[in-house]
Amino acid sequence: MPLPRFITRRLEALTEPSTRIPYAWVYHEPDVFMQRTSAFTVAKKYLHRRLRLAMSGQLRHEVRHVAPQARVLWIYGGKHSVGDAVMDMSGRALLREREGPVDLLISPGLKAVFEGDDIFRNVFDDPAAVNPAEYDVVVMQEFNYPTLRIKRRFFSTLPFACLFRFFHGPDRNQTQFSLAAVNDVFGLELASDELFARAKPYLREETDLPAVIANQLPTGSFVVLAMGGVEPRRTYAHWRACLDAYDAAYFPGLPTGIVLLGSGNGADAARALMEAKFRHLEMVSFVGQLTLRDAKRVIANASLFVGADGGLMHVAHTTRAPSVSLFAAAEPPYLRLTPRCQSTPLQTESDVSAVDPVELAQTMVATLAGAPSFVPNQPKSQPASQPQTLPTSTPSASR
Repeated sequence: MPLPRFITRRLEALTEPSTRIPYAWVYHEPDVFMQRTSAFTVAKKYLHRRLRLAMSGQLRHEVRHVAPQARVLWIYGGKHSVGDAVMDMSGRALLREREGPVDLLISPGLKAVFEGDDIFRNVFDDPAAVNPAEYDVVVMQEFNYPTLRIKRRFFSTLPFACLFRFFHGPDRNQTQFSLAAVNDVFGLELASDELFARAKPYLREETDLPAVIANQLPTGSFVVLAMGGVEPRRTYAHWRACLDAYDAAYFPGLPTGIVLLGSGNGADAARALMEAKFRHLEMVSFVGQLTLRDAKRVIANASLFVGADGGLMHVAHTTRAPSVSLFAAAEPPYLRLTPRCQSTPLQTESDVSAVDPVELAQTMVATLAGAPSFVPNQPKSQPASQPQTLPTSTPSASR
């Protein structure tokens, strides 16, 4: 039996703040999320967070906009993924010319991602080390419980603004969302079409390599491959076959250097490639050896980055290097990429290892040869105010 209309309307009002992004141009999938999630569950979580804010006395401290000269502490809490952090805070690139300083408070495991940042003045990983008197306002990433606890315990009397507020659940383009929210909360008044065109994951651009790394790189141009992965469905298993096909397709001018990057979970895959024999390719492995910052520098000097959806892929998209990005099923590339990523997505109907290695090699060659990169498909339906600047090329579908 369908619910009475007044109950349905009430549920919609309670779920709207959690499932609908208030910026029409930002890609997200609320309908997909609500097909598998109870409206009562979403409404309950929304009410619980509002109640926590009210009972803690914090609700009265919320402001919707931050003054240009205000000294800001940005709190990013509750998530531990490099990729999420890079995308979620990409909007800070809009604050380069801002009058007031912005500092970051983040979990210890993510602090190294933002070391040497050119937007954040200071980066902290311990709230007890931060002096509240040095700030005029706190900017919270979202109303998640870890962030609310930090705000209430260490910065209880400071006013705060929140970028994503109660939104949670639906998959979304986190980079676009970040730029839209920063533009709104910091009162930058940039038009949606400009934000759409500028959207790109952001880390400080660095190309200079330490001599100890530069001296180990292949002679000439090189391609970076991302080894390993945390999740099996996002871990590519056919690099050897891909490189065999790439080696066979060699022509003068094609990069012969292959540099392997990744954390320790890619060590076995890297070792197998280093032991393989190729006719034209020069292999170098830094797997498990570099900091994330140095890995970013290596990618910035590469002719191409190739890797599956994960932290290193998102780091690669902060550089100027073009890329080929592998996606598993149910991970729409248009929610992970923006046109400025210069990425050609290959998506499968299962895990990323279903990408045909010969097709992957052909895509690498085509990208290196200067073929126009694909950009992520538009969603099937767009809001009327959506900027119509995203090409509609269909990315290659792997077998």
